Amino acid sequence: MNKKFFPANFLFMNMIILGPIFSLSSNHWLVMWMGLELNLMGILPLMNIGGKHFEIDSSMKYFIIQSFSSSLLMISSIILYFYSSSWYSMFYTPFPSMILITSLLIKLGGAPFHLWLPNITKQMNWMMLFMILSWQKLAPLFMLSFINFNQNIILLSAILSALFGSIQAINQTSIQLIMTYSSISHLGWMLAICMINNMIMMLYLLIYSLTILPLFLYFSMKSGYKIFNLTQHNQNMNMDFLIFIPLIMSLGGFPPFIGFLSKIIILISFINMNFIIIPMILFISTLISLYFYLNMSMMMFIKSFSFIKLYPLSHNLYFFLSFNIISIFTFIPFIILYAMNIFNKS
Repeated sequence: MNKKFFPANFLFMNMIILGPIFSLSSNHWLVMWMGLELNLMGILPLMNIGGKHFEIDSSMKYFIIQSFSSSLLMISSIILYFYSSSWYSMFYTPFPSMILITSLLIKLGGAPFHLWLPNITKQMNWMMLFMILSWQKLAPLFMLSFINFNQNIILLSAILSALFGSIQAINQTSIQLIMTYSSISHLGWMLAICMINNMIMMLYLLIYSLTILPLFLYFSMKSGYKIFNLTQHNQNMNMDFLIFIPLIMSLGGFPPFIGFLSKIIILISFINMNFIIIPMILFISTLISLYFYLNMSMMMFIKSFSFIKLYPLSHNLYFFLSFNIISIFTFIPFIILYAMNIFNKS
């Protein structure tokens, strides 16, 4: 199967979109499971669209992991039905909720169940990697927010994901692996806030997706030049990379970019609820992440400066770049309003 348009590809894209919508629009756990399976059946053929051996290998690993987690989800739903004779319960019983949380964390690739994710993403094309790291997280995150028992497991996974994702990305040179471990670290923030506020979680996921989309589009266009390793001295790395340094800084939560805005909203939410340890751990993980983001930016800057070639940027990326650069000014009124709120309370 090559990269030309096939009518079946349009069907598979619809299945990817409709699957999470089915899961989110129902409070019946069987329908949620059906939505996840519909999404899985749509994404697997698209992962093999290039027909390469490593793509087939990645899709098979992804299928095994997702099928195993779906089996755990069905087992937990059946156990729940024997407990309460209902498919609509929000899991007040500890044992089924523990199994369900484990299955959803496996689907998301949250720590300590994250080891399968870097194993498949390092052999994946950039646009499928974008789908795995963004859209595929939507339904499982909202399903986790529906569970009102054993939330300490979700919180523990959030802390481990934020720390492991940041630490394991430090010594990586592959850009795919850096983006994957970065996604695990960002997942820790989303897991932490999903128990408190779904809107903030959705905002964080949206900002994260809009930040990595132009990066992945650019890497996808340059994939023929094999820009996958920071240690490569490649003359095709030109001044375009300087434009993407603000996007990388936004991923790290570096002020005043929009990634900083999403992180500070979560920190303020926890502080307002008198949580201190959790935002402190998340903040420390961000400091660790900034190390490899700054290292990645410096490597790109040095190599771009060594081979200065001013080529016009693709018009398809102007919107996303403008969104992330203009967002520099969005945090200023937010900080002013928050400072005025503190002043009025005092």
